[in-house]
Amino acid sequence: MSVIRITVEPEILRWVLRLAEEQHNDSEVIEQINSWIAGEQQPTFNQLENLGKKTHVPFGYFFLKKPPMEKCDIVDYRTIDSLAVVKPSRELLDTLDTMTTAQEWMAEYNQDRGMGPNPFVGRAGKGLDIDVVADDIRSALDLGEDWFRIYRNADAAFKALRAKITDLGILVMMNGVVGNNTHRKLSTNEFRAFTLIDPYAPLIFINSADTGNGRLFSLLHELVHVWRGKNSFYNDEFGTSLPEKKEERFCNAVAAEILVPRKLFMARWDELSGTTEERIAELHKYFVCSSFVLLRRGLECNILSKEEYAGLVRLYEKRFRETQKTGAQRSGGDFYSTLRSRWDPNFVKALSSSAENGKTQYRDAYLMTNTTGKTFAALAEAVGGYEVG
Repeated sequence: MSVIRITVEPEILRWVLRLAEEQHNDSEVIEQINSWIAGEQQPTFNQLENLGKKTHVPFGYFFLKKPPMEKCDIVDYRTIDSLAVVKPSRELLDTLDTMTTAQEWMAEYNQDRGMGPNPFVGRAGKGLDIDVVADDIRSALDLGEDWFRIYRNADAAFKALRAKITDLGILVMMNGVVGNNTHRKLSTNEFRAFTLIDPYAPLIFINSADTGNGRLFSLLHELVHVWRGKNSFYNDEFGTSLPEKKEERFCNAVAAEILVPRKLFMARWDELSGTTEERIAELHKYFVCSSFVLLRRGLECNILSKEEYAGLVRLYEKRFRETQKTGAQRSGGDFYSTLRSRWDPNFVKALSSSAENGKTQYRDAYLMTNTTGKTFAALAEAVGGYEVG
């Protein structure tokens, strides 16, 4: 039986070659693509299918005349300009595709149930004061000014706030890899979080590769974007830049006011003595946030000059990177626990209910959540949205 070979446009092969080189695929993959470009031989169906898996290129792209113009509009909303996101990674593109699909499904589901637009989307219009918006968000989440005092660390505070935010009908998704593929990590050098606004299903995505403190600040930062009704692409690695965009300065300030209220910060600062570093170390024991947030509060409260702030930021960033090099990596933990943490519970409940009622094909539910029948059932059961018979 003769082998059927497929003609692929040279321009497509050259595009895939660039992707393979950027992704540091092994030399055999590079050599194989180069041989096809040189016309030595055409690829078979199975070879293209394997190449697509290795380069994360959808199979249908090999039959195009020209490379696809993959739009990534969310990058236009980036916090700071960065060469790292001028050309979005395949990991970011695939994650955005998954989240957009989930959001569109949830928005349609909510509308079919007769639900109106989410009341918190765009609730904070222009002209509102930072303190007013911070108070409104605290009120919606039922938080006191010193709400953080009952939590032992940032991870515990994040978990509690996430639950409160999902109770408001705002989807909160989180992952540090693409789907369940641990070989395709999401880099915090590219982004820490993003927000996709839809009046019926606003969605916040948190990069779980970030630190506990980083995830907590990102969650609040993105929540302010929901209140403003604006998409967001948060790519400030340490949260230490002083962005030129007025919108970003506002969202940073509101998030910081919720995490470290000015009044409490000033009172604690005045009680302490010693160098700035010594005071920051003591404040870090009181507030549930990173030292970077505390430095920024010092700048915003006119305690630190821009010069002192910049110098300390450089010092703390250096220390952080050294710690990352020598510190142990976080364990992936239990598979089902990790899987549950990646998905918004309300989304999973809605999806499992729709599948049980026959309105959504189980096959589609598995595709949307990158699961199988067994793992989807376990996921749905874990969030209380599916009963295993």
